[in-house]
Parts: sequence; structure tokens; C-alpha cells
Amino acid sequence: MLRKMSSVFWVCVLLVFLVPSVYASNQPSAPEQAFSIDTVDGEQYSPKKHKKIAGIVVEKNNQGVKVQGFSTLEKYNAYTQQESFTKPIDRGTKSGIDYFYEHTSGQGYGNYRTLSSGQWSYNVGVRWGTSWNDRISSLSVAPWSWVTLFQHDYYGGYYITFKNYSSYRLFANLTSFKMPNGKTWNDQVTSIKTGNY
Repeated sequence: MLRKMSSVFWVCVLLVFLVPSVYASNQPSAPEQAFSIDTVDGEQYSPKKHKKIAGIVVEKNNQGVKVQGFSTLEKYNAYTQQESFTKPIDRGTKSGIDYFYEHTSGQGYGNYRTLSSGQWSYNVGVRWGTSWNDRISSLSVAPWSWVTLFQHDYYGGYYITFKNYSSYRLFANLTSFKMPNGKTWNDQVTSIKTGNY
């Protein structure tokens, strides 16, 4: 009898530990990444010195993520124009897919929309329906791709760029980044440019 109870006990212990892990592994992954600015105009970021950041570039490679700020849009534009990612190549079915989510924490939470890397949208409300204007809260950038988000339609207003030079996706919550007006990028996107390397 004691041996039978011991066996039942161990079966219960295994179920307690294995069932939750199996259940958890079937849930969609939601990588939580908090990004902080590393440099502004090439200098190490200091909150006291760098109070206004007009443009942000988030770069990921296989070694990690680097966040660069720029004090003016002119400096941001000068930096991005020296990069090849300003010229999109729409490779159709060979392109990676970029995901744009209505909630933070990435895939699987709420609705989402996609663009193949190389596609642009001058107004997400026109492309995906008016409810998508100012609705994006997080994104997933395909490997070897870039995405620039714009505050207004026709690529106007403030903008932020995510560059992925790695073989893995770049996930970001837009609540992690502020625009020069002090608002976060959460629910502020109206137009998008994408491309690949």
C-alpha cells in the first residue's frame, strides 16, 4: 500500500511540474525588451545634457542592440542617408515580413498587420482601415531588414528607424521610445517605410 501511495505521489509531482511547462511552451512568445539610448550625436547619452532627441535609430546585429539618438532631424537624416537602407528593394515573396501589433509585447496579443520588407504605406488607415491610424504599439522587424515609422501620413512628422542586421527578429515596444514632443511612440504611427539589405 505504501509503495502504491509513493507511486501516486511521484506521478502527481511530475504532473504539477510538467503540465504547466507544456502549457507555457504552447503560448505565443512575447519578448520584453527595454531599450535605452546609448549615444546622442555620437556622444555617450546623458539625460542632463541631451534633453531633446529629434530622431532615433535602433540597430540590431548578432552582438546585440544599439540605440542612437540625434538632436536634430538634420543630423538624423545625414546619418540615415549614408546608409543603403534608404533605398527599398521589394523582393516580393523573397522579402521578410514585418509585423505591426495593436498592443505591446509583440506577436499573439491583439490584432496585427504585415508588410513585406520593401513595401511602403503612405497612410496605414488607407491601407488597413481607418482604425489602424495611431494604433500600433509594437513591431517585429524581419532579419536583414529595416522599418521607419512616421507620425503623420505621407511620411511626415517625427520618425524612428529600426535596423535589423541580424539573422533573428527585432522586437520592440513603442512605449520604450519618446518623440521630441514628450509623447511615447505608442499609438502614434500613421505611415511606414520598410526595406531590406
